[in-house]
Amino acid sequence: MKKYLDSTICWPLAIILFILCLISCYTIKCAAGYITYPNPTGYWSKQLLYYMIGVGLIFLINRFGNDRIYSGMWIFYGILIVFLVGLVIQRFAIYKLGMHIIPFAKDLNGATSWYNFPGFSFQPSEFMKVVMIICMSKTVSLHNEKYLIHTFDTDLQLIGRVAAISLPPMILTYLQNDAGVTLIMAFSVVVILFASGINKKWYIVGFACLAVVLVIFTYLFIYRQDIFSSIITGHKLDRFYGWVDPEGTYQNQGYQLYNAMMAYGTAGLFGHGFDTVIISLQEAHTDFIFSVITLGFGFVGAIITLIAILALDVCILYVGLKATHQSDKYFIAGIFGCMIFQQFWNIAMILGILPITGITLPFLSYGGSSLLSYMIAIGMCFDIHRQTSIAKYNQID
Repeated sequence: MKKYLDSTICWPLAIILFILCLISCYTIKCAAGYITYPNPTGYWSKQLLYYMIGVGLIFLINRFGNDRIYSGMWIFYGILIVFLVGLVIQRFAIYKLGMHIIPFAKDLNGATSWYNFPGFSFQPSEFMKVVMIICMSKTVSLHNEKYLIHTFDTDLQLIGRVAAISLPPMILTYLQNDAGVTLIMAFSVVVILFASGINKKWYIVGFACLAVVLVIFTYLFIYRQDIFSSIITGHKLDRFYGWVDPEGTYQNQGYQLYNAMMAYGTAGLFGHGFDTVIISLQEAHTDFIFSVITLGFGFVGAIITLIAILALDVCILYVGLKATHQSDKYFIAGIFGCMIFQQFWNIAMILGILPITGITLPFLSYGGSSLLSYMIAIGMCFDIHRQTSIAKYNQID
């Protein structure tokens, strides 16, 4: 019986989470010298608390099962839509009317994405990206059960249903001036549609349209900057110019990226040592936590961290491949896509390969909403593994 119970727990996933928790909390503790917010030394203990709450959520999910989550997720979807609408209204009220009308809504770093309740902050879009994936997974599963053969009409129906689920939260999140989470949501949609088995010609059309848009924007940036700056405005435009020329715009837009590049560029093989503050790093505990890791522990620390991240991705992918229910497979595909995209973009923007968009590093960057939303997803992964193990045990028995 003990062997059976042990087999239902995904121990590799639990061990990797523990390692990521240690890396995250210790790095955030060492980033205290860079943090400009009140009580900088207390962030690591808050992150540890979020991890502990997350573990509690994992136990609850495994206690009640994923079936209840799938059946009740539309209620959470509706509630989160209301929260997102409130933030969009607040943003309009602040920037157009100069007034605050939605209680607890908060504007920070150019984005109106948070509710600042007494004692904690809440970012609905972070939870919505997971809820959206759950809703899309169930929808795709039901569609494929009904239509066993993919045709143009059935594919069009499926794309329409997925769009009906994903577009409202994506549009509302973008209107909050949060391009980062919008991109994460969009990529999860692409991955789930790919996993659904639709005709791959749809992807050729999609990538062709994306290529045309990129060519147009490149042309406008090079030859018609007046039009380009009228389309990409405000905070986004500043970040774009800071990405294109971080050294030339160091006194303004490029300050954040240039300092991050200096941090890992001077770290060498073993780094400068943790708790060493040799350069200013904005948002060191969130967006730029990987810079703190490389600055303190150098190339070795970066490689160890990347191995831990990769191990998490492989473990989640393995759970998805072994899953027995189609909705679980689509859910894993969506979460896997979210995490891969977020990890790649965060590290690439620190290296100067992609623009800074406020995308954090999952399970390492400080943030209650981001961590807890992913811990819900991890809880579902544990339950998927448990169900798969039980099914296998019953089959053998």
